[in-house]
Amino acid sequence: MNTPSSSTDLHRRVAVDTPEHVRLDYVLADLGSRAAALAIDIAVMAGTVLLLGLGLYYSRLLGDVVESASRTILVFASFFAQWGYFMLFEGLDGGRTPGKRVVGLRVIHAGGEPLTFQGSALRNLIRIVDLQPVFCGLAGAVCILVNKRAQRLGDLVAGTIVVRDAGGSELLGTDEPPPSRVGRPLLSVEQFELLASYVARRDRLDHGVRRRVARSVLDALDFALEGDTGAATRTADEKLVGLHELEAPRHAGRRGGASLQAATMAREQREEWARYVELVEKGRKRGLKSLSEDEVRAFGQLYRGVTADLARARTYGASPGLLGTVQRWAGAGHNLLYRARGRVAVSLGHWVAAEFPRAVRLYSRHILLASLLFYGPAAATYFAVREDPLLGRALAGQGMLIRAENTEKGNINARYLSGEVEALEMPVLASELITNNVGVTFFAFAGGLLAGTGTLYVLLVNGLSLGGIMGAYGNEGVLGVILAWVFPHGFIELTAICIAGGAGFGLGSALLIPGRLTRAEALMERGRAFLSLIAGTAVMLVVAGLIEGFYSPMQLPAAAKFAFGGATAVLLILYFGFAGRRVPDTAGVA
Repeated sequence: MNTPSSSTDLHRRVAVDTPEHVRLDYVLADLGSRAAALAIDIAVMAGTVLLLGLGLYYSRLLGDVVESASRTILVFASFFAQWGYFMLFEGLDGGRTPGKRVVGLRVIHAGGEPLTFQGSALRNLIRIVDLQPVFCGLAGAVCILVNKRAQRLGDLVAGTIVVRDAGGSELLGTDEPPPSRVGRPLLSVEQFELLASYVARRDRLDHGVRRRVARSVLDALDFALEGDTGAATRTADEKLVGLHELEAPRHAGRRGGASLQAATMAREQREEWARYVELVEKGRKRGLKSLSEDEVRAFGQLYRGVTADLARARTYGASPGLLGTVQRWAGAGHNLLYRARGRVAVSLGHWVAAEFPRAVRLYSRHILLASLLFYGPAAATYFAVREDPLLGRALAGQGMLIRAENTEKGNINARYLSGEVEALEMPVLASELITNNVGVTFFAFAGGLLAGTGTLYVLLVNGLSLGGIMGAYGNEGVLGVILAWVFPHGFIELTAICIAGGAGFGLGSALLIPGRLTRAEALMERGRAFLSLIAGTAVMLVVAGLIEGFYSPMQLPAAAKFAFGGATAVLLILYFGFAGRRVPDTAGVA
């Protein structure tokens, strides 16, 4: 359970109830700290890419092979900086990037669970929308300021929050032990405040009113007088006055909010806490599986003890330092325990063979809508350009027109590119194609958050461009040449774009048609559901980029390329139509 809580300071807080019925309070990261962490991460990315670029630039002196490899690495590094940096760091380092580490922030799920890789992927795919308009970050900033849990748009889709990762490095009591042997208080802070309030007011109360109020207060506190042999002969007022005299010294040790009870608890639990911290640190570094059977058993017992100590620390009114440190390590144990429990191992092979094609069939209506909005404008543009060549010049671009004009007429086996792509250029071409196309599908998905308008824009722009280029080549009489280039990889690439568009429309439907869910709940549910489609399109586009970068430039007969493309089309139909379908179990049926 996750509920915002008020605070007397300027920071917004959120309370999470663990399965052990212990409340973990988190301070939500404010806009300033998140901006500072982002600035540090951008500096790290920019500096790394710059240094890598300089190193690769000078490495070209070592030869053409090294230069080709260097350019390929730089292309992928730039793509990683844009899309993969935050996703991988947060997914693999418990919700922290280098910038968040420095500032002291961490991303967790809104229910208190540790950030999953799925959650990291979702919140960072949507980052491109949060950075709008024109990458100034206004959309995300406004969302953080107006949202009660300080969530940007990516957090809403992923169901995550960003919290301060505060607390000391050691779980050792910061409260000093009691200076005298006055013993532990019998009453909690709230109970003692009730008693002290009565004693402070008793002299101003009429005799009859005092008797009634004393009896009411004593009913709540009489457990503290058990074993007092002289209590039977005293009035309720006398009992309360005596109890106050006994409890006041025990609560007088409160300095800056630190009670004697909390200090005593910290002293008594010091050794157990140290052992618990040791096990948590070991589990963090190597995983819970690295612990022996005895260590796992001990960790479970100590974790339950620390969560109980956290509840006691609150009751005792522990100092902010002690309370914050106990809570931090209770949360660390919670994250370690429930991350291990929550992991579901799905092999990549099973996902490719079954889960991805099932998802495509499940959301076929969304994908069909995207296909119509892509191929429809493409076809209309093609025929419009054939009718009006000037329109083709505007849509196809000057570079494509020059290439079409310079292509040998009447020879379908003519080269598509004005100069052959040499073998050493193929890795660079493939890397550029892969990163560009994968980026387009990421844009198509994230754009769905704008009620589907961003997705529609991506589909229309790419459809118009495709139709314009094909129309321009048709006007020059060399349409077969470009088709021979496109056919080997085109079915895979264009299908991936339509699938990504369907995922974007699915995300957008959460805002337009949330159903019985709230829009925030629908965003989280559909974001997780459609993420599988985006992962699948990325794999498809890697395959398409490799084909376009290595196979398409080869000097092969056009017939070979058309045959290759036709084979990929048949394989796609078989894959999405039949892969992952369960065979009915007829065993035991009479």
